[in-house]
Amino acid sequence: MRRISFWSHERRPQRLILRLPSINSFKDYPHIMGHTGETARKSIFPIYYGWIIVGLSFLTMAFHLTARFSFAIFQVPLIAEYGWTRGALGSAFALMMGLYAMLGPFAGSLLDKFGPRAVVPWGSILVGVGLAGGFFISSLWHVYLLLGMFIGLGTALSGFATHSAILPRWFRKKRGIATGIVLSGIGIGSLFLSPVIERLIAHFGWRIAYLVYGFFVLGILAPVNFIFLRDRPENMGQNMDGLPQPEAVAAAPRKDGTEEGKSIGQVFSRVKNDNSFWALALLGFIIGFQTNTILSQLQLYLVDVGYSTATGAMVIGLAGLLHVVGSVFIGWISDKVGRPRAQAFSCGLGVLCIVVLLSIRYLGHPPLPGFLFSVLYGLGAGGVSTSHSSMAADSFGDRSFGTVMGLLTICYAGGGIVGPPLAGVIFDFTGSYVIPFSVILLLMVSGIFISLFLYGAKSSGAPTSGPPHA
Repeated sequence: MRRISFWSHERRPQRLILRLPSINSFKDYPHIMGHTGETARKSIFPIYYGWIIVGLSFLTMAFHLTARFSFAIFQVPLIAEYGWTRGALGSAFALMMGLYAMLGPFAGSLLDKFGPRAVVPWGSILVGVGLAGGFFISSLWHVYLLLGMFIGLGTALSGFATHSAILPRWFRKKRGIATGIVLSGIGIGSLFLSPVIERLIAHFGWRIAYLVYGFFVLGILAPVNFIFLRDRPENMGQNMDGLPQPEAVAAAPRKDGTEEGKSIGQVFSRVKNDNSFWALALLGFIIGFQTNTILSQLQLYLVDVGYSTATGAMVIGLAGLLHVVGSVFIGWISDKVGRPRAQAFSCGLGVLCIVVLLSIRYLGHPPLPGFLFSVLYGLGAGGVSTSHSSMAADSFGDRSFGTVMGLLTICYAGGGIVGPPLAGVIFDFTGSYVIPFSVILLLMVSGIFISLFLYGAKSSGAPTSGPPHA
């Protein structure tokens, strides 16, 4: 009986006493919590939570950016029904990009201060309201309000800049491929959503297409972002890149709290004398001009040269597929050979795609040149976006990066503001896209020079010949 009494009255309380410090007392010992707490939480999340963030950003980019670029598909029935000019609709697109530019730095600053969950879901709400409201369009000012303003504001809160700013919080060693996966969402959106939108328009009309799209963003995307987004690996008891503590500290030295309270003006004052910032700003303008001009006018151009609307949507969809490949593959390559070289190569593909695009009219509009354009454009566009975002993170990823990306967004959006209405107006006067497409070709050539000779990631000590190393 003494043996039974020993185990039941002495050992069991002793075992309970030993367990209590593992739950309560470790809070008072950060060096213990930094190791033991993480191990306990990793058993709940067997994979690095950063990859869940990548998945969320991928999905959000797919639907939000397609909301912008699907403007080109919706233009065709809008022009047919109301007779609005391409220049007038291009100005609505420019308004969308202008608001995206103006709000970008503020969205980045909010993200720096309050984290992604306080910003990104509101972007989905605004985009969803704008799209669903498209059902009620009956006047040109409705286009400016619902598509120009709501989608412009929504993509500023949850678009390229904000999602690019989230990733350096989670990745350093695999930043290139993580960025590539996220930005490939743009291509996936074009690949799957563009043909779906075109079929919805063909079978049910453009109003129903807007309504379905908007309800999906409002009802699914916004709640998912609010529930699952997190700020940093520390929130999940993990470390940068999912590495053990010593490796993570070496890979991502960061002084918490030293930059995140700075205003937009203070951040700009710090980066304005950095050559890399202005090189990235120029590249951002070039990317914005190329991407938004081509995608806002491509469906119209392909129909003009003799393609059916269905074939045009297939060309856009294939470009989306290759955008995915370009984003991931060139992102991975940039981790190996360096961001500037990867960016120059991507700009070179952009030059070739314009040459092919201009030649379609003179080849009797067979489908093959259109699909060749899709391959070159998709690979190049995916590469330039991924390389640009990774170059910015290499230079400024540890210094109020959300605000920096917001400032660079102004330049990207500047290209989007100038390009589409300029192309539309020139077409209205000349009946041709030769001039605007030629301007894009020259800009992409200049992008090669900027990438190789003007950019240098000296701000944070990251090498220009390759990705940052621990």
